Amino acid sequence: MLVLERDQLGAGTTKGGLGGIRHQFVDELDIRMSQLATAFWRNFEDRTGSRHDFEERGYLFIANTEVGVAELRLPMPLYERMRAGVRMVSRIEIAELVPGIRVDDVFGGRFGARDGYGDPLVALAGFAAAAQLDGATFREGVAVESLLRDGDRVTGVRTGAGDVRADRVLLATGCWTAALAATAAVPVPIWPYRRSIMQSGPLPQLARIPLTIEWESGFHFRPKGAAQRFAMPNLTADGKEEKGPAGAPSAYPGEFAPLEVPASLEPWVRARAAWRHPAFVELRIVDSWSCYYEMTPDDHPIVGAVPGVAGLYIAAGFSGHGFMHAPATAQLVVEEMLDGRARTIDIGDLSLERFQSGRRPFKAAVL
Repeated sequence: MLVLERDQLGAGTTKGGLGGIRHQFVDELDIRMSQLATAFWRNFEDRTGSRHDFEERGYLFIANTEVGVAELRLPMPLYERMRAGVRMVSRIEIAELVPGIRVDDVFGGRFGARDGYGDPLVALAGFAAAAQLDGATFREGVAVESLLRDGDRVTGVRTGAGDVRADRVLLATGCWTAALAATAAVPVPIWPYRRSIMQSGPLPQLARIPLTIEWESGFHFRPKGAAQRFAMPNLTADGKEEKGPAGAPSAYPGEFAPLEVPASLEPWVRARAAWRHPAFVELRIVDSWSCYYEMTPDDHPIVGAVPGVAGLYIAAGFSGHGFMHAPATAQLVVEEMLDGRARTIDIGDLSLERFQSGRRPFKAAVL
């Protein structure tokens, strides 16, 4: 197996991720993917020989309106059927899960005890080391310029360093997938959507809390060592909160917004954080960065064989869920590449074909 990386491993969106791992989705396939992936995250060291801490401290959603609580409650029958370990929680329970949190404006919440968070770059290092020990070759600084196609099949890729012939090519190329697939006359509806993260100085009193998310605003916070990491919605020109893109571009991949943190976000985060917890009143932001979500029209990835082009496969468009589902995606797409279909979980609904035919098997959901 040969992996071509145009920069360095982890230099793209991986380095910018918050690292969340959750089961709280509204589509059964997403939960099944999380269950398969979480089994791997729990046994990462046994599977790879490297250390990665999956901090299984839960995901806590809090709602500031009765409508929000009703929306949180809606998928509970699915969670119960899937034995996902999710329950509705009261103000009192929220205050127990996050000591000191402000709850006088909270109507209720939902907690997934099997959820948590990890470290994308540490995990990537473990994956890469294990793959190399199993015979994989990594070539960094080699950009794929185009796909090589002969009739109805792919025959390899073209790089600045020459052509590489291959019977099977997997595009795990995030928000750059549309442009690359287009070189083989394959339209792929994936585009970049900038999101930002900030990190505080030490706040050790909150070092063991769940990843906490305000349902209505999309404001997140989670520990990173003794610090806190904050994820936030984008702000529109008129100051409104935007948890997801307003719509798809007219052509893919659309525009790549500069990877800079908009100046309006830090004051918003400081105010929102100080309102939510007294530990954040004197918040010191020590770092901030932006990265791209790789969006699709239904906020779900494209995984599997490309219809009509033998040997070409895609695993991209995860819309913010790529890290948590990475182990499951890898297993399932390899099953399809080697056996003709994924056997552990049926991923037919993730095929590129759904956009070609107009099927809509999922509910859109971005945090």
